[in-house]
Amino acid sequence: MERLAWHFDFHSHKSIRINHDPDVAGMAEALAAAGVDEIITFAKCHTGFAYYPSRVGNPHPLMPGDAFGDVVRACKARGIRVLAYISFGIDGEAGRRHPEWAQVGDPKAGPQITPDHFVATCPYTPYIDDFMLPMIQEIIDGYEVDGFFFDTMGAMGICHCRYCQEEFQRVCGRALPLGPADADWGRYGAFRRERAWRVVGHVGQYILERRPGLKVGFNWVGTARFPERMPAGVTCLTCDYSTTGPQSLQASFHACYGKTAELPCDVMYTIINHGWGDWAPRPLPGLEQTGVTIWAHGCKPYLGDRLHPTNRLDPMSVRAISFMGEVQRRVAAAYPDADAQQPNEVLLVNGPMAQYGGPDMRGFAADHSGLTPLEGMHRLLLDAGYPLAMAPEDFLEKHLAKARVAILSEVRAIAAGTATALRCFVEAGGRLLVTGCVPAAADGGAAIDWLGMTREPTPWQDHIYLPLWQPDAERSPVLVHGPFHRLALSTAEMVLPAIQPYDCSFGMRFGHATGPASFEPSAVPALTRRALGRGEVWYLEAPIGSDYYHKANYWQADWLRGLMERLLPSPAARVISEAGNVEAVPHLSERATWVFLINHGGEQIGLSQRTARTFASVPHFPIVVEVRIPPDRVPKSVTVGDQRVNWTQEDAVLRVELTLDGIWTVLKAVWR
Repeated sequence: MERLAWHFDFHSHKSIRINHDPDVAGMAEALAAAGVDEIITFAKCHTGFAYYPSRVGNPHPLMPGDAFGDVVRACKARGIRVLAYISFGIDGEAGRRHPEWAQVGDPKAGPQITPDHFVATCPYTPYIDDFMLPMIQEIIDGYEVDGFFFDTMGAMGICHCRYCQEEFQRVCGRALPLGPADADWGRYGAFRRERAWRVVGHVGQYILERRPGLKVGFNWVGTARFPERMPAGVTCLTCDYSTTGPQSLQASFHACYGKTAELPCDVMYTIINHGWGDWAPRPLPGLEQTGVTIWAHGCKPYLGDRLHPTNRLDPMSVRAISFMGEVQRRVAAAYPDADAQQPNEVLLVNGPMAQYGGPDMRGFAADHSGLTPLEGMHRLLLDAGYPLAMAPEDFLEKHLAKARVAILSEVRAIAAGTATALRCFVEAGGRLLVTGCVPAAADGGAAIDWLGMTREPTPWQDHIYLPLWQPDAERSPVLVHGPFHRLALSTAEMVLPAIQPYDCSFGMRFGHATGPASFEPSAVPALTRRALGRGEVWYLEAPIGSDYYHKANYWQADWLRGLMERLLPSPAARVISEAGNVEAVPHLSERATWVFLINHGGEQIGLSQRTARTFASVPHFPIVVEVRIPPDRVPKSVTVGDQRVNWTQEDAVLRVELTLDGIWTVLKAVWR
């Protein structure tokens, strides 16, 4: 399993005393005792201060000595790898001293230069070659670091500085567009994407040419927000997700992506409560809940923390480090054998056009709404009890080789090669589920024209109801909000019809609320199926992923469980929890199947639905775990944690009933 890593935030105002009472030896001792194998420590922060006696940069004015170097030397002496943190795209001091390097988001307002604190800098000015690369060289020459972590990627955003305007004019032969209404906005998105990877590759290769083997990562680059193959200078991925919203579920989402990526993936979550400035530590149960989720998927947990300005660990940090070290030891003791692999039978498909706004890339690094239907579908599948992975288009064929179901959740557009790979997957016996829209191709047409139906261009209803899989007088049909279009079938068959809201047409409401369902279903298909080769392609017109993200209607998860039972009979493992909130992550070897069972319940949600934290014991969930028995094998023993448990068997499925009364456990079935 991946080890434990720690990130130490150190953004500091010019009036804060730095390194006045250091204890780097104590810091290194606490980290080593907990089994932390890697840390990130600051060389330069957002405010623009260097934390070593830089001749190139701007050392913090109230820092005696070498805060960065002292941490590097102390941790290296204890065998801990150290990455140098350099703010990439925010540099207050450089922006104040060189206003021409500042990013210009609004051409009418000009660069936003503050008297202190942060200034957004543009990496396409001389800032990189004249300032950042010399600082990097200074660190390589002076310190035995193991790599670099660059933050933030806001540098890739919209900029109207003189250098950006001149380059766009030179490359595209026209003025840089002012906003999304401009006809060239899509061209500008593609332009920003190309130069972003050019500068990232330039910085990364500069480092690797001077010291091969270093770890080089740029926060968020290559992860679910930017799901594509990275330039050669990038050697790892890091997703530093939001401190607000469900924490362990966000960790699961990003680890589901990270485990299929080409490069090793770190998933960063923080012990801080509400952003780096709110130094109120998260409760320890929440740290465990999130860290175990990341380990279960095979990624590295990277805990975000603050280093005290004195250059020593705060007692809260020592407590968290020690606690997570103990969690790491317990997870390692229960972890699957080295030859065990995750089956990844269900694949969510992600890609550049899905995240950058469509074929013209207009939303590159400026619009992350493409994640919403994916995050919603991820949560739906977890609540329905089905393990999953998320694969980027660039590496999709490799993962389709062992997948059984692929899902396009409101994916706006895909590459032609992706459509071809998915068709081959279906024809070879796989099942494809497309929801919410038909993906466009780069040329503007339909990338998948083999669904066996056509879709009217304008919406018919703005919410519909889905029939239940089995009639139930105690339950109503399942509501899904979002634009719903009429379908005309050719070679596909209708599986379920749409049920209209009672007496409502598009845009109508019962007061401010959604109306009840009509008594009878319409003749308009909601769910279709087409046999293709040895497989099937299914289409659900309702945008159920994004609706679940916003509304969390649990009956949608219950409905999806019924659909998945038809798409994926006899999965490697699944969990049935009437309340959802339990994730199963299976690992398979020749001799055994391990299933991590993770309790995602217990988070206390603020009234604004933003801050979410697990404070103490989690809810107890009665669950059933089902595990597929391999061919020609029979169960030898089944344990949950360190206790043997009883099981039942039906055909080739092993079933265990239990109550998940803790944050996590591992079910292990040994075969003979």
